[in-house]
Amino acid sequence: MDLNNKTAVVTGGGNGIGKSLCVALAEAGAKVVVADIELEAATAVNAELTTNGHQSMGLQVDVSDESSVIALRDAAVETFGSVDILVNNAGVMHATKPLFATTTADLEWVMSVNVGGVMNGIRSFVPLFIEQGTPAWILNTASEHSLGVPHLGGGLYTASKHAVLGLSDVLRRELPDHIGVSVLCPGIVGTTLWKASERRQDRYGGVEAGSEQAGAAMQHIGMPAECVAEATIRGLQEETFFIVTHPHAVEFGKSRWDEIESAFAAQAPRFEGDEKYDLNVVLKQLGGG
Repeated sequence: MDLNNKTAVVTGGGNGIGKSLCVALAEAGAKVVVADIELEAATAVNAELTTNGHQSMGLQVDVSDESSVIALRDAAVETFGSVDILVNNAGVMHATKPLFATTTADLEWVMSVNVGGVMNGIRSFVPLFIEQGTPAWILNTASEHSLGVPHLGGGLYTASKHAVLGLSDVLRRELPDHIGVSVLCPGIVGTTLWKASERRQDRYGGVEAGSEQAGAAMQHIGMPAECVAEATIRGLQEETFFIVTHPHAVEFGKSRWDEIESAFAAQAPRFEGDEKYDLNVVLKQLGGG
């Protein structure tokens, strides 16, 4: 996709991967809407972009609130006339703890932001993209954990990112041809994601202390967010579904597939006519295709 003169809306654009994506998109010629739950952060990134001669605006958004995302869409259209690219990047991670120690509030918070936020973006922007009828793209940020990299102590985060990959895979097959979908699956990045619990809203249990030691390590050893953004821009330009950044993750993907393949070989080997149980074949037949 040619990014020049396109309008891109980036959630979670105030820091980390989101900020780097805003900068990279602007440098590729796009007009950028920097959206973040922290207005001060969005405003700061917007100021940086405009100072460097780019067209942008900064807005506050709570992606877990559908009305907030709709307002974001409307503001972007009012300012720039249209939107061509939606980057569903906003995400949170609870403090490190085993799954059995997580709370209902943990579950609701992580899922409402990481999954609900993506769905709110899809529901708010896809009708606009269909109405516009021009080439458009949706980028959803998942994680290497959605590919099979274990995340001990981050089970809810892992589950949410599996969901993002799953809904992205379905979405790309449901949309008209002029709307594309990519899913970004990065590994450890030098960001402040681990501090998200310190900004947790009261309706999701309020502030929770972050995992300082793990967070410090993430910032120290994580891949620079700028490198992730560079790979992402390349993926958008090449219109690839999977956008990956950390080479080691492929080994976990292979290991997962090997385990799946072995299970099928032992428990459910192929046989002639087995496609009669294939849901997609059945649905196609029911639809007269």
